[in-house]
Amino acid sequence: MPSELMDLMHGIQELADARPDYDRAQAYYEGEVPEVFASSRIRRALRANDIDFDLNFAKTAVNAVVDRLEVAAITSPDKTVNDLIAKLWDDNNLALELPDLHRRGCEYGDAYLICLPFVDDNGTVLRVEMFYNSPQTVRIIYSQENPRLKEFAIKRWVDGCYRRVELYYPDRIERWTTKKNASGKDEADWEHWLAGPDEDTGEVDPESWIIEHDWGEIPVFHYRTDRPYGVPEHFGAYGPQNAINKLQSTHMGTVDYQGFPQRYALTEAATTDTSDLEPGDWDDADFPPDDRGMGPSDSGDDSSLKAGPGELMLLRGFKAVGQFDAAQPAVFLDPIIFNVRAMAQITTTPTWMFDPSGEQPSGQSVRGQDAGFTRKICNRQLSFGSTHREAFVFSLRQLGVEDPMVDVRWVPAETVDTQEGWQTVGEKIRNGVPRKQALMEAGYRAEQVDEWLEGVDDAELSRRVGILAAVADSAQKLGAAAALGVVTSEQVQALLTGALSDIELLAGVEAKT
Repeated sequence: MPSELMDLMHGIQELADARPDYDRAQAYYEGEVPEVFASSRIRRALRANDIDFDLNFAKTAVNAVVDRLEVAAITSPDKTVNDLIAKLWDDNNLALELPDLHRRGCEYGDAYLICLPFVDDNGTVLRVEMFYNSPQTVRIIYSQENPRLKEFAIKRWVDGCYRRVELYYPDRIERWTTKKNASGKDEADWEHWLAGPDEDTGEVDPESWIIEHDWGEIPVFHYRTDRPYGVPEHFGAYGPQNAINKLQSTHMGTVDYQGFPQRYALTEAATTDTSDLEPGDWDDADFPPDDRGMGPSDSGDDSSLKAGPGELMLLRGFKAVGQFDAAQPAVFLDPIIFNVRAMAQITTTPTWMFDPSGEQPSGQSVRGQDAGFTRKICNRQLSFGSTHREAFVFSLRQLGVEDPMVDVRWVPAETVDTQEGWQTVGEKIRNGVPRKQALMEAGYRAEQVDEWLEGVDDAELSRRVGILAAVADSAQKLGAAAALGVVTSEQVQALLTGALSDIELLAGVEAKT
């Protein structure tokens, strides 16, 4: 194999090998996984009628993490650099791009951000484009000797009757294309993807398939939940979700029997006369509808058994009648609940996030249930935040900043907002824990705490914590009152809004005095 084709074919093979797992993760997230039935007859019946009763709980394991991954700010101590960060943010609409990047990173386990500088004719960088790419089409190949070292990155896509590939290196980008309608599986299918003819000379540069640059870095940045490649957040939910799909579909199959029980009649063989009975009480499949679109079972004359005052039910030739009881719903619902709990345990997701009733535990019980989940969120913030920093440092260097400092801050994975939580903060402070440390352990950022503590002594802080605990206690009790119907939710909101406004006003007066 020619040396220039080795990386190309290796990258294509890596993409092909990884693609099924990413497709599977996508299917489970979107709820497109078919039920597994031992009976081929049942499989055919469900497929023929396009029946879908799926309860997609696996998606919750992904969304629960994504909802906690909110970037608070990306900043720099240098004002000029801050202005450039703001430009990158606005130029690339990162307020929408980053949440989608986080979601895909959690859904697939991997996601990629490509950052490409765009220059004018004089070589001046006008902007840097930062955009998400799916791991189904992009992959970074790492060194076997040093797994943290990127050897190159590959991006593959279909363009009409051609297949295109770009290989990214620290000093160049190689562009490849297949011959028309070629599959791209063989080396002979690929050739250099040359740029168009020169506007002045009309000639094609035979070396234009290579774009040289001096970036010194591969412009592809890898967001991942593990190393070297990630694992979907809902990977552990695949098995329980399969069980739930099967149980739910089977349960829905029994609903017909609960609404329309299957009946039976025991006959005396010598005396049975069924000449007056219509064939098939409930099945009109063999009887085409009349001009009014009605079948035999729509006529009201299907059976001699008529219920009503003064009606006589005549049973000729039958010695006993009855019906078969359908399976009880608990036979299916109880195992579904078990599998949901198993899914929560395996994916380290709080059980209450899967609760269809919408009931959320309150107080310290939530913090206890969320402990493992919060640690997972912190790990994701650490991993994704490091990659955010790398991408912004690279982009700022292309804009002319030699050694930029970038700070990525997240909205806390967990903050104290209950009476028990604020009472705990107060107890820590009263027992000697530094004020800043106690508030940071409550989930608030260091710069927030510094701003709050400026000019505030221990006594004042203790008083403020007490007020917050009282407000949290009142909110909890008013919420319970609203649930009981004693007050309306609008009244509760008005009361709390008024109380908070009074507290803010009082704080402002005290600050002036």
